[in-house]
Amino acid sequence: MRDKAKLQGVNRFWCVENFSLAEALNEAEREELHRYMRFVSYRAGETIYFPGDPSNTVYTLHRGRVRLGYLDESGRHLTFAILGRGQVFGETALAGEETRHWIAEALEDSTLCMVFKGDLLRFAAGNPKLALRISKLVERLVEVENKLQDLIFKGVPARLSQTLLQLAERYGEREAEGVRIRFKITHRELAQLIGSTRETTSAALGRMERQGLLSKRYGMIVLKNLKRLKETD
Repeated sequence: MRDKAKLQGVNRFWCVENFSLAEALNEAEREELHRYMRFVSYRAGETIYFPGDPSNTVYTLHRGRVRLGYLDESGRHLTFAILGRGQVFGETALAGEETRHWIAEALEDSTLCMVFKGDLLRFAAGNPKLALRISKLVERLVEVENKLQDLIFKGVPARLSQTLLQLAERYGEREAEGVRIRFKITHRELAQLIGSTRETTSAALGRMERQGLLSKRYGMIVLKNLKRLKETD
């Protein structure tokens, strides 16, 4: 990890302007919050935090891609989200989490905006608007964690279809045939996203393709029938 303590030049206010919790703040309040933020950089494959690490920071992704997941009992990495520019993660620290439950890893050389939980909570103590946003965020995080636990216990076809739909919603581009996910994703990467093996995931993708739910083109996936994918169990 490389630490860039100062926010400089054109990027000076990028972290605050793209920090979702700061949307309700005025210019003076954003200027003050900016003082607590800094850039940190990670190389592709480098781990940002492991399960069990202190949960004391919140991040916004400025450049690159980050994978969030967890480790099963055998030590295998299971991915549940791939994040892009502008997305916030690590915010479970604000929900009372003392140590990390998940693993965060840089998929590409990445630059992050970081703020310490203690600094953010002290700042929020004097700012009711920010305190309210954090309170609502905590409620949402509890709901998300419950959904993740529910997803873990679903079968592979349901997990795969739900993951493909989420990727299409976030990275999809509509075309004549359906909705194309805008980046190449391997069967192995999909398997990690749904907590399965590459072989089982490939078989499930093949069945979906034969059923007319999707097609594969140059390493990209096109979802052809969103309604039926939502009904997959």
